[in-house]
Amino acid sequence: MKNIVKNIGLFIIIIFSCVSVFFSLYSKDYEAKWRDLTSYASFFENRFYDFRMLQTMHKRKPHPKIILADIDDDSIKKLNSWPIPRAKWAEMLKKLRGYGAKIVAFDVFFSEDSMTCNGQNPDDDLVAAIEYFQEVPNNRVILPYNLQVGGTEHYTSIPDDLYIFALTTKVGGANYEMYPTFISDSVYPLQKLIDAETSLGFIEATADTDGVIRHYKALAFPYGEVHVPSYGLTAYMHWIGEFDEYDDPSKMDKIFKTQLDLSTAGGKPILKTKKGDIELNLKGETKVRWTGGEETYKRIPIYDIITKDPNDEELKNLFEDALVFVGATAYGAHDLRNTPVHPMLPGVMVHMNFAQMLIDGYYFKPFKESAKLSWLLLIISVIILLLVQLKENPIYDLAILVVLVTVLFYADTYYFVEQGYETKLFWCFFALTMCYGWNTIVNFYMANQDKAFLKNAFGNYISPELIDEMYESGHAPTLGGTSGIRTAYFTDIQGFSSFSEKLSATQLVELLNEYLTAMTDILLEEKGTLDKYEGDAIIAFFGAPMELPDHAQRSCMVAHRMQEKLLELRKKWVSEGDKWPKIVHDMRMRIGINSGDIVTGNMGSASRMNYTMMGDSVNLAARLEESAKQYGIFTQVAKETVEMAGDKFLWRELDTIKVVGKSIPVTTYDLLGLKETAPDYLKELSEKFSAAILLYKAQKWDEAIELFKVTLELEYMRFPDLKGVKTNPSEIYIKRCEDYKKLPPPPEWDGVFTLTSK
Repeated sequence: MKNIVKNIGLFIIIIFSCVSVFFSLYSKDYEAKWRDLTSYASFFENRFYDFRMLQTMHKRKPHPKIILADIDDDSIKKLNSWPIPRAKWAEMLKKLRGYGAKIVAFDVFFSEDSMTCNGQNPDDDLVAAIEYFQEVPNNRVILPYNLQVGGTEHYTSIPDDLYIFALTTKVGGANYEMYPTFISDSVYPLQKLIDAETSLGFIEATADTDGVIRHYKALAFPYGEVHVPSYGLTAYMHWIGEFDEYDDPSKMDKIFKTQLDLSTAGGKPILKTKKGDIELNLKGETKVRWTGGEETYKRIPIYDIITKDPNDEELKNLFEDALVFVGATAYGAHDLRNTPVHPMLPGVMVHMNFAQMLIDGYYFKPFKESAKLSWLLLIISVIILLLVQLKENPIYDLAILVVLVTVLFYADTYYFVEQGYETKLFWCFFALTMCYGWNTIVNFYMANQDKAFLKNAFGNYISPELIDEMYESGHAPTLGGTSGIRTAYFTDIQGFSSFSEKLSATQLVELLNEYLTAMTDILLEEKGTLDKYEGDAIIAFFGAPMELPDHAQRSCMVAHRMQEKLLELRKKWVSEGDKWPKIVHDMRMRIGINSGDIVTGNMGSASRMNYTMMGDSVNLAARLEESAKQYGIFTQVAKETVEMAGDKFLWRELDTIKVVGKSIPVTTYDLLGLKETAPDYLKELSEKFSAAILLYKAQKWDEAIELFKVTLELEYMRFPDLKGVKTNPSEIYIKRCEDYKKLPPPPEWDGVFTLTSK
């Protein structure tokens, strides 16, 4: 059942993703008819592609001969006129001829007559300037017009310039004269400007469904029998030099037979250039491969062009053989477009990016190639992920998912995009993420079902940790265990046997529950493993079943926190008045800690077992807890643990002892607190007690006694309520030194003290 549910979900995800790749590639072709169905696919993919494209856009350098004659705010202010008078445009054209410009493409409409003043019409000045500019061989002025697609009622004759292009690009040799032109209500330049032998190109800024311009319309009517070139395409055709005979009808067939192919790609037009083929969609559009935004191309304010010296060498070098676009960046011109490179890019920059794309041959691969690659990447990456997920390890699966996504992202961004593939990587990532998510959800649900079964079956006699381990391993619990360096931890309430004499059974249970709950919470917070409770005693260990590299440090932190917590509890019990007798107010807890080779595992009978520990290191920890009372301290830690715990804690060396039942001596320490929070008197106690121990080991009894008397006062500062009630390490060492003065130890004495009782 699990596999059936999982496979059905994966199948739906993969099919949906593959269909989305298709929709996102062909969304522009079917946008009008299937907008609601396809827009979702391109909406997400387009934004993700924009992001990837921007990562590498800086690698492309702007063409040095694509220049913007900038209608900027400063020029408008200095010329003190808007729109710019046509007499000023005439001056600019004359200057550009002198500077050596080859093509001047106006992104400015000249569709209305200028006002005549004193018998002079500025339009005539502009016509004269155009003719003057175009006297230079191969020079050309390009003017824009606004193209409106009409129906069957209102037609207008198109200018000869467009007629020649349309006539020579008709499909299948159809007779152009037999078809009415589907061009209506179009806004053309003034006839006198057209008669000046300017070239024309339509401007149509069509945004995607999200309002961002990513595509550029190279041809109008690519699905009909009449085709006209866009503004950017016209500028490119003249500047590149292959189309210098564009206006000669006798040579057009030869030119366009090699430049426009409408017979392949399933009826889609393909523009052929020196640098390669550009496949257009059914709307005559191609996706723009951006070079940059507003600051990318060289911009010369029109005021500077008009007013600079005609012999300015810098401008001559800049404009020589240049393709000059004339357009507005002024905010008041309202010619701003939302594009992937900038949300408010001047419209003329869109044409400049398109022209550079044509000049550089930086085209996209045909749609089918991008679709095949997208589907291939999607299927292969999903297969890899699914094979990995057979192990059902969500962390490992997530790591592989991250690796796959990272590799795909960098491979696509820095290779496939640069090669011209319009890969639909968003849907690859979508498929990967959804497959991972679906697999994980199904596995998680089934895992909870399995764990619930195990808890019902075994929860009464094994620990929750063991149930998890049993589930992860896929095996039922068995006898046996593993060994490793771990830390054993024992606690016991001092004199607890007396509590039962002072408390009722109900009080005793209440007190123990409050105490054990508080201490166990601390233990579990530090990832300790609770072995068992033995009355008031807590037996625990660190480093199993989950390995902890800092198990020793964690055990010491638990000891410190437990002692601090017990102090809080004592204050609370005191505040509760007569509820508790004085023995509760004075409750103390002893702790013994040791690290070493410890065996942990499932131990017990075949029918009932528990996760516990055993070994000599465990026994030593128990002995340290018991022997702490002989020194009057409450936390005794073996040297092995101290060395592994790091420098976070404040210690004092307590003694080197042989515990009952052991022949190998062990050095033990008293845990005084945390270094960073310990009061100064404890730091002094640690320092002076260590110095006194050295004197003791050197058998300098008098000097040691004097120093231990100093530390004795510090002992009283540590536990003022125990003065005269309990012994402490300083008192013990003072007595030892006095005894050794009377009866010196043998020559082979090594400072080891043998305990005679637990």
